[in-house]
Amino acid sequence: MRFLIVRKADTDSEAGASPSRDLVDAMAEHLDTLAADGRFLAGEGLKPSRDGVRIHFADGRKPVMVDGPFPETKELVAGFSIIEADSMEQAVAWVSGWPAEDAHGGAEVEVRPLGCPGGLSGFGNPAEGDSELPRYMVMLKANERSETDFDPGPDVLGKMMEANKAGHEAGFLIAGFGLSSSRHAKRVRFSKGHATVMDGPFAEIKEMVAGFWVLRVASLDEVIAWTQTYPFPDGDDARLEIRPLYAMRELLATLS
Repeated sequence: MRFLIVRKADTDSEAGASPSRDLVDAMAEHLDTLAADGRFLAGEGLKPSRDGVRIHFADGRKPVMVDGPFPETKELVAGFSIIEADSMEQAVAWVSGWPAEDAHGGAEVEVRPLGCPGGLSGFGNPAEGDSELPRYMVMLKANERSETDFDPGPDVLGKMMEANKAGHEAGFLIAGFGLSSSRHAKRVRFSKGHATVMDGPFAEIKEMVAGFWVLRVASLDEVIAWTQTYPFPDGDDARLEIRPLYAMRELLATLS
């Protein structure tokens, strides 16, 4: 089984604070426990929400766009990983060993099974290719319908599959995955390094993620243009958040 591991934002990540050497070393050691078995598949950091934009397609009108930063710091995404585990329990056990050096021992991490409720297959690797072009994560926000594990049906899923295939073959759409509702998820909240596990579903529907795509393009404007043509399952009610991803060279340059 594949799981999305979401590290929630905090004041440091929203400020773009540099990771300490102790944190980098501790996180590398933690990741190695999965990487050695080939079960760590991807890991990416998102730039602060001040560099992002939100888009709401409402009732067929012109999309409404709001520039970051966004106020819901504790519900924003600061980074994500994709791992393989035999079960949710195994994935949670790995997350429960999260380094205490992160977020001063107060990190919050969400564990979500990867998989579209309608059966549309995920694809790609968020780090695909060696291009110098920036990468952007497009997050489809959850709503009351997605939280029922709504299946949009073969017509919509077929259009999404065609759009995914076309974008991937064109080379700019490098990954995309759906997520089931938060009732299948777990949250691991740390206090002074001590882990507390909470079962879904969760109440903060508007800030949860129902699916995501990663694009490698020259500018944010190109991402926005793509969102206006993609057949999102929510149609005119789709709410999106677009955030640039850190490049490895940027992370290395910030080490303190």
